Amino acid sequence: MTRTVAITGVGGGIGSATAAAFRATGWSVVGMDVRDLGDGIPLDDFLQVDVGEANVDEQLGRFFAPLSSLDALVNNAAIGGSTMALETDVSEWDEMMAANVRGAFLAMKAAYPLLETSGGAVVNVASVHAVATSPLAAAYAASKGAMVALTRATAIEWAPRVRVNAVLPGAIDTPMLRTGIGRRSPAGSVEDALGSLARRTPLGRVGQPDEVAQSVLFLADAERSSFITGQTLIVDGGALARLSTE
Repeated sequence: MTRTVAITGVGGGIGSATAAAFRATGWSVVGMDVRDLGDGIPLDDFLQVDVGEANVDEQLGRFFAPLSSLDALVNNAAIGGSTMALETDVSEWDEMMAANVRGAFLAMKAAYPLLETSGGAVVNVASVHAVATSPLAAAYAASKGAMVALTRATAIEWAPRVRVNAVLPGAIDTPMLRTGIGRRSPAGSVEDALGSLARRTPLGRVGQPDEVAQSVLFLADAERSSFITGQTLIVDGGALARLSTE
């Protein structure tokens, strides 16, 4: 029987790579994104929606209703930001929390009945910023930390039927990373900044979206990770292993 995964933020760098990884192993893939993706990503069904909107429950319910089963939910939808804590206004804070945490929470609630029936899994794409962070990332780091806390809480509440885990990517070469670097770096120096990131990473490079996608697939697949729940899998090339004072 073909297994089905739903991916939020499916149009992003990690989202599209994750869709491709699941498809390559025979899964049916349905996706959601705030943007109209056209025919750019092969999907079995697609919903253009902002999952962080407060009144999105009915839309998500109608999207999931026709599915005969759902074996995994991947919460990848997110936005980034580069603002100091004291310069972050309430609207920016709320937008970050809605996109990065509320969207995951609402998608999980909407998908739960199907996941409970199938004995499925949730994989939340958080960030290493949930564990260790840097200036200009207060709201983003707080949102990703909340996502990890949500992962642990729901893993306990939803066991034993539904497993819930999180992947914490480090520096991954995606449009979001390049946009964030562009905000902080002088014009034309994005490649130089990526090179600097690579040199500071123990594996000597930034990651690729498919490397995160394969970790997501591992945690979603009950044949590979059936005894893992409430955990965080860090995919950062060893960055968090290095003592920052060295």
